[in-house]
Amino acid sequence: MDRLPALVISILITSVIAGNYLFFTVDSVEREKVIIIRVLDGDTVELEDGRTIRLVNINTPEKKFPYSELAKNYLIDFLNEEIYLESLGTDKYSRTLGRLFSEEVYLNKFIIEQGMAHKYLVIKGEEKDFANAENLAIEKEIGIWDRSNYTNCISVEINKYDEYVEIYDSCGVNFTEWTIKDESTKSYKFTKDVDEKVVVYSKSGKDNETARFWGKEKIWNDAGDAIFIRDNSGFLVYYEQY
Repeated sequence: MDRLPALVISILITSVIAGNYLFFTVDSVEREKVIIIRVLDGDTVELEDGRTIRLVNINTPEKKFPYSELAKNYLIDFLNEEIYLESLGTDKYSRTLGRLFSEEVYLNKFIIEQGMAHKYLVIKGEEKDFANAENLAIEKEIGIWDRSNYTNCISVEINKYDEYVEIYDSCGVNFTEWTIKDESTKSYKFTKDVDEKVVVYSKSGKDNETARFWGKEKIWNDAGDAIFIRDNSGFLVYYEQY
């Protein structure tokens, strides 16, 4: 990796590591010319010099999930073209965390604006810009924010401390193949219908008509998270960030 200015190095040393990411401001980060030779998914690309770049501030749907091809196809348009990279450290997988630019277009942010991803672990100083970009996509109901016909059919209560989600159904919908996801990559799929009120526990247990068990020790972050509930066609039924 190219050397970072002394200011950035000092920031990196004092950064707080949360999850897989380093949180720091990006003032004075050097911008370099790079060429993408492979798009792994909507938020990860490979460069001709062998580096793997994980785009910061965004999280795209995992492979085989609805809308997973949106950002990937967008990035494919930049294959073998010269673009610009600002490197912001590495994650635990040795991927370079980065911001990508094509001319004056900030690709990470554009992906959010077009509803191809949701914001995720946003770097300090960029929170407002990415929140505004995401709100714009939500208002337009584009991409991952395309709304289900069942949007007004359920209400949800999250208990982040005791690790469960209560879902109330006022329309008698069939929950089969519906999914619940947090802001990272953890997801749960209903394999059959449930009663008009169901509690989805993060822990392991035996499923019944009023309770489902995710089989995970911890899903909902106490400091902040988001919940996405989608119908069997992948359309967004419910979204909440706390």
